[in-house]
Amino acid sequence: MAEEQRPAVRVSSIQAVTPHNQALYEAGKKLLVDSLETGRDFCKFMITTNMTGIPVYLGLLKFMLPDAYDPTWRQGAILLLPPIGFMAGASLSIAGYMPRLSTFSLDLPDEIEAERHATIHRRRQFALGAALLFALVVLLSVVIAFWALKATAGVSTPQG
Repeated sequence: MAEEQRPAVRVSSIQAVTPHNQALYEAGKKLLVDSLETGRDFCKFMITTNMTGIPVYLGLLKFMLPDAYDPTWRQGAILLLPPIGFMAGASLSIAGYMPRLSTFSLDLPDEIEAERHATIHRRRQFALGAALLFALVVLLSVVIAFWALKATAGVSTPQG
């Protein structure tokens, strides 16, 4: 049987752990552990932000549009695009917030690192998608609000 070849490790100098090195180890440990929670916290924030966008948008429409405005089916569908977009952004954020279903062995650090990396990558994709969608929906909301103002230019508000 052939003997297994292992790389040789040579220790050139051994020294006590300095306070500086200890601080670096602690910072590295914190970065490693917190990297999973950062993406999850951002997704949680984006859930709230997207869901808050719906009543804010509808409130601004109520404030901007005259009470006598009665949109057509087409206009109503266009006015509902931003709330649908905010719901889609919240759904992306929820998908990023939820944990992955996977199994790995705590005895194999490579499996733990691979799972950590996959989780961070997955959350980053969902978080970036949700943030980009939110920005686009906010822009769409502004465009639709101005369009609705223009569409209601001839509608008069009843005098009370």
